[in-house]
Amino acid sequence: MTPAPTTDADRRPARAADPAELYDVAVLGSTLAAGLLGAVLARQGVRVLLVEAAQDRTAPSGETTVPYTAEVFLLLAKRFDVPEIAAFGLFPDLPAAVRRTSGVKKSLGFLYHHENLRHDPAEAVQFNVPGEHAEWHLYRPDVDAYARRLAGRYGAALTPQGVTVTDAEATGDGGEVRTSNGRTYRARYLVDCSGGDSPLLRRAGGDDPEPRLTHRSTVYSAHLLGVTPFEEVVPLERHPKATAWSEGTVHHLFDGGWLQLVRFGNHRAGENPLTSATLSVDPEVAAQLPDDPEKAFRTVVERYPDLARQFDAATPATPWTAQRQCQRTARLTRGERWFALERTAARTDLFLSRDVTTAAELVHALAAALIPAVRRDDFDPAPFDRVARFQEELGAWNDRLLAAARTACRDFRLWNAFSRVWLLWQILADLSLKRARLDCELGGDWAPVERFELGGIWFHAPEGLRDLVQRSLERIGRVREGTLDAGPAADAIFTDLRRAPFVPPLYAFGDPEARVYHFTFPKRLRMLLWVKTKAPADFRRLLTRDNVTSVTSATSR
Repeated sequence: MTPAPTTDADRRPARAADPAELYDVAVLGSTLAAGLLGAVLARQGVRVLLVEAAQDRTAPSGETTVPYTAEVFLLLAKRFDVPEIAAFGLFPDLPAAVRRTSGVKKSLGFLYHHENLRHDPAEAVQFNVPGEHAEWHLYRPDVDAYARRLAGRYGAALTPQGVTVTDAEATGDGGEVRTSNGRTYRARYLVDCSGGDSPLLRRAGGDDPEPRLTHRSTVYSAHLLGVTPFEEVVPLERHPKATAWSEGTVHHLFDGGWLQLVRFGNHRAGENPLTSATLSVDPEVAAQLPDDPEKAFRTVVERYPDLARQFDAATPATPWTAQRQCQRTARLTRGERWFALERTAARTDLFLSRDVTTAAELVHALAAALIPAVRRDDFDPAPFDRVARFQEELGAWNDRLLAAARTACRDFRLWNAFSRVWLLWQILADLSLKRARLDCELGGDWAPVERFELGGIWFHAPEGLRDLVQRSLERIGRVREGTLDAGPAADAIFTDLRRAPFVPPLYAFGDPEARVYHFTFPKRLRMLLWVKTKAPADFRRLLTRDNVTSVTSATSR
């Protein structure tokens, strides 16, 4: 890979934070979301201050993308004229230093396990990412730091490294932020990405006693050394047509939970030997596990012979952590002159790439409201209330997906069906958002990518997609409630997928036996024929030449 070209922002030194200055917006936290928001606002002429938070480096964070994530990054880059953000969805365009410590993601692998039994290769699904995409594994310490530096290069003021927010308060005409070095900074508006220990949340009543979410989990996580690639545990030839699992995100599934593995050094230029392990289990399962997080992890993997072999030589490079109840939601996420964004507003499982994706979606929504408010010097609550409702709807959408995923883990047949619905939504959301963004660029009106009232799919999508997803999630919900068995639920979902006129034959999503997906040239020819002869007009609109080409280079304008 060649280094990303140097841009204008690379040459600009970051401004030091100045207590004497009145900033337009102060962003608390140095997460990916905080850095992206800071870069977008600064590029659009907003006077921005970024202040680190104590939880920035310790709170678990999402580490994977899917093609839909890349399209949200590209929307941010194009709409707000920050070309470097496009590279967050196109791995080869990232700076070499970020690529060296992060990994590639060539596939999404799902491997099912039964207690005390070897893995059955017939119970595996793998989706290989098409070659025009370049998904990746984010090593968050370096990625978050790069996003913060990017904001600084576009003009955001940065507090000294290691100086963190200790208190913050919003008033009728702005807010104050106090830091660990005894300084106080002022801003007309506060955005809080600092996490659950937010001082603004404390002043607003903290978290809900019970999260407004259905899904519940206990989550154990660590970065490990010495994890054996699964293709060395179970020879790859036992999974016909599959590619090396370790070149993508691996999900080990079992009744009661899942284990996600993210490898950072899985490419030629990679220098990071770590593998991120995130074990999520139902709280009833966790109640039977040791209190020590590492012992709890070992207890689970030793129940499954091939998992035990994969982690036989693994050692923790960072201490194991346990979130006894991963889920939380804030009582209030918005007030006069302040907004609680992303991890401050709510937290849940970091699964199916939703954490990174949601962060980018929320940065887009809040920036679209905040930039005109600053320019008009009018912080009327209505636009921010709309973004807060959208944030809550996205959280509810993620919650439904996670609850369905946990239920689907009871039976591979149900997971096999659920994973096709999830991937179909991801693919069509990617194409639909790209079509909407291209139309916006052509017409100069960004309203088509601000249909936040639609919730999780916040733009025009092929007719029938929402209904198919809804029916699938409802069927899985009935399995969770005990009113429908897993087998009949899976059969019904596969029948829906076979009958839906907008499901391209390229995917064969209605065939339970088609468990390894490669987007080969012959399949693309079949897709072209289908588009020209049978595809609904609503879908044909998504497969125009300009809508199926690769992601734009990060430095193109």
